[in-house]
Amino acid sequence: MQKLSNKKIMKFCVLGGAGHIGSGIVRELNNLCDCDIVVADLNIQKAENVAKMVDGEAIKVDVLETGSVKEAVRGCDVVLSAVGPYYRFGKVVLKAVIEAGKPFVDVDDDYDATKSCLELSSEAEKAGVTAIIGLGATPGITNVLARYGYEKMDSVDAIDTYWAWTSLDPTMGPAIIAHYFHASDGMIPTYRDGKWIEVQALSDAEIVEFPEPLGCIEVYNVGHPEPVTIPRYLKVNKVTNKGTVWPEIMAELTKYFSTLGFTSLKKLNIGGVEIAVRDIMVTLTEHIPEIVPTEMIVKITQETVQRFGDQFALYGVGIATRVSGEVSGEKKELFYGIAEVSAVKATALPAALGAVMLAEGKIEKSGVYAPEGIIPTVEFLKRLSEHIKIMEVEKTVREIKL
Repeated sequence: MQKLSNKKIMKFCVLGGAGHIGSGIVRELNNLCDCDIVVADLNIQKAENVAKMVDGEAIKVDVLETGSVKEAVRGCDVVLSAVGPYYRFGKVVLKAVIEAGKPFVDVDDDYDATKSCLELSSEAEKAGVTAIIGLGATPGITNVLARYGYEKMDSVDAIDTYWAWTSLDPTMGPAIIAHYFHASDGMIPTYRDGKWIEVQALSDAEIVEFPEPLGCIEVYNVGHPEPVTIPRYLKVNKVTNKGTVWPEIMAELTKYFSTLGFTSLKKLNIGGVEIAVRDIMVTLTEHIPEIVPTEMIVKITQETVQRFGDQFALYGVGIATRVSGEVSGEKKELFYGIAEVSAVKATALPAALGAVMLAEGKIEKSGVYAPEGIIPTVEFLKRLSEHIKIMEVEKTVREIKL
């Protein structure tokens, strides 16, 4: 069916558009505007199924081949990438899209891939390309909220970002599991006392109160882009990112995996084939329903459902940003929290919205940017809040003098 519009119809290409997050981006683009969508994926059958839902076009693409990417994005106004894990594919995809000369958005959630992609900024500038990396839930919404709170303060000392994610979603793909193990492995970057340092992953436990139905959840230092990017754009002494997954047994299991080195990329020779330890653990985690006794899975799931509710337990996410600083000489804390029943929507919608704003000409600076460095904060959050509820709490912090 031909779409009718008085304006030029936007055309988007979603790389990895048949995957867990990519298909969500396709849906959100279709909901946001009158547009044409190219669903580009290595799995052409799945791409065709997703494309049918939005009256779009499916194309097979291998993101490791620059020519394949260039062919897929030809004629598109903006390219989005949901090809993960980003520590493997982030820079490769961005470089190919820059060469194709197309505006770009992704949901890059790996700290090392983020560093590598930011190094391509001068290349993007020369090509006249605008690239926004890490525009998902976290990073993404967390970063934009960080700038939003920052701009309300006279000075800011600390920005802390948090997340809690379901591990029960039966539709979750291996890229998300690989990302979590990557974020939980070894020494990871954070920002303290005005400088980047490394800390042990899953250290410094902290209780954070997310909006209901989540409530209080214990989170830990994880390897994420927020501490890598926020200090590049905002003058601040400290930036953290702490996260976890539920149910709690999966978070505890990851701690043991990390401690024992099971989340590492060290390779083992198994039957004459070199396989990374992490890849083995990702595969095992994917097949937990076939390995763990059914009665135990039922018990764990039921306990989580009783706490959070059926849909939220299976598919939800909590994210938060705390900005600590001063206003008119008083110490203030601004806390922004989100509890969204669909982690896919919370990740896909910001990316789709950013792509639409790019296509509309609302964002014009060329180069590679994290969200807090380029997104029009107020307009973006206003449009986002039409679909996702954002809680805001302001506190005056007073010191007790004895």
